[in-house]
Amino acid sequence: MFCPHKELGRRLDQVSSIRVSSKVLILLVTVIATGLFTACSNTNSNNTESNDKKLSIPAIDSTKVTPTPAIANTSTVAPNSSQSNSSKSASPKATEPSVSKLTPSPTPSPTPSPTVAFKNLPELKIGELETYKRGGLLEIDVPKGWKLSDNSQPSEILVTWVETAERATVSVNIFVPPSEIPENRLSDVFETIIKGMYNHQPDFSMRSPVVEATGNIVIEWTSTVTIGDTRLKFQANSRLQRINNKFAILTVGAIEPKFSDMKDAFAKIANSQLVNATLAIP
Repeated sequence: MFCPHKELGRRLDQVSSIRVSSKVLILLVTVIATGLFTACSNTNSNNTESNDKKLSIPAIDSTKVTPTPAIANTSTVAPNSSQSNSSKSASPKATEPSVSKLTPSPTPSPTPSPTVAFKNLPELKIGELETYKRGGLLEIDVPKGWKLSDNSQPSEILVTWVETAERATVSVNIFVPPSEIPENRLSDVFETIIKGMYNHQPDFSMRSPVVEATGNIVIEWTSTVTIGDTRLKFQANSRLQRINNKFAILTVGAIEPKFSDMKDAFAKIANSQLVNATLAIP
């Protein structure tokens, strides 16, 4: 059966209105959804910007902090700069090897400093000699009864014998110089060594080095000693002998005028000295 024309038109109008209402509803939902999405997007965007701002603060602050090691590096630069300054201020002679650097500074031998009244002392003379040996490296005859003082150190021998009243002395110093000394400079080097060993003594003075026929070098020197309440002149001579790579220095001395009287005894002591230069100094 077919509906009448009017009834059919009414129903079509209802269907059309329903379709229009559906479209409006869909559009409305779409608008609402779009608004919500936009609102959420704005919120998220604001949150993201807020979070970005919060994260950027430490990053910026961290770049303002100067690392401690960078400051500490200035302490390591300072020595280099001081070295540079010192090298600029150094005199030209500082770069040249000096005599004092080519030779060691041997420990000074004990100096006579008697405390007994001079007038009460027995006559000074050298009597019997006895042989002193040092591990096959050194052998020498020395006055019997004299006090031995050993100031040796690694790579150096320094032994001294002093008369009981300290009016006379015999000393032996053996060492290896740090570098080879040319023959024409030995006298200058030896002069420097003697000054370093005895220059501290009162009224110290020395004569120019004398080269003997044997090649040995001798320096005579004097100083002043006090025995009791008496000041006396002390006279000595030091002899340098180069044996292979070693220096052997023998020093003998006594108060005036006894030094002249003891020359023969001192010569005998000097002639008895034997140094085995093939052995290393312990």
